[in-house]
Amino acid sequence: MGDIITVAGGTGGTAMVTNISGGGATGPVTALVVIEGGVGYINGATGVSTTNGTGSNLKVNTFTSSDPAFSNADWVMQTILAPPFAWRWNRVGASPSVPTFSTIIGNTDYEVNAPSFGWLEKAVAYDPSSGYYAFELQNELVMGAETLPNQPNRISVQYDDGSGNVTFRILPAPDKIYNVVVDYQKSAPQFSALTQTWSPIPDYLSYLYNEGFLAKGAEYCADPRSQEAMQLFLTDLAAASEGLNQTQKNLWLTSKLNSMRQTMTVQQGRG
Repeated sequence: MGDIITVAGGTGGTAMVTNISGGGATGPVTALVVIEGGVGYINGATGVSTTNGTGSNLKVNTFTSSDPAFSNADWVMQTILAPPFAWRWNRVGASPSVPTFSTIIGNTDYEVNAPSFGWLEKAVAYDPSSGYYAFELQNELVMGAETLPNQPNRISVQYDDGSGNVTFRILPAPDKIYNVVVDYQKSAPQFSALTQTWSPIPDYLSYLYNEGFLAKGAEYCADPRSQEAMQLFLTDLAAASEGLNQTQKNLWLTSKLNSMRQTMTVQQGRG
């Protein structure tokens, strides 16, 4: 955004980003929005941009290759899939007979291969020796070590090695074998190809990611309508969300809108 490019005079000049002032990549420009400078207009096309008239050192908002489309789409996907939203179509679970893991007497830590793990939603322990008697484990952020065996009542996501392996810790150290079933929300996939879809977000929620993507694009271009567009996206996201009651939705939305307004105020003050 605000990058300096040079375009050859006349028709058919190739625009190249030569001075990165707003981040992104150098190279052929795939789309342009003129801010100032030059004569005539810019026609953005894949890999090539042409100008009628003359002009050089145009100050524009530039889009090189997938930037900023992928980063904006990643932001939208991460916002929709991040806590506190617990979507039924993004949930991974197990069963008492085929659990996420089974405990070992006296052992507190259990490494599980879960490459799609995003965040822990719920965990239930089953006692197979008592007809699969079940009890829910309290979700903790992090826990210390404990060796005295007893019936466990807490669980935490203690470690993540970044290679798809997650270590769960349960306390107290189990006094017998329990089958632990973990329900978790999958992490947001990152965009890396133009052929990629918005999966796992279902098609019936396409209006959400469309609103979010347009709002982020307007923000990137410093469009004065960006605040209104972002407010629409956040409001509709809260309304459609799962896993929250109405009070929790209102609290989340209020916090997000206040943060957005404060950011806008700071940016306008700097301008």
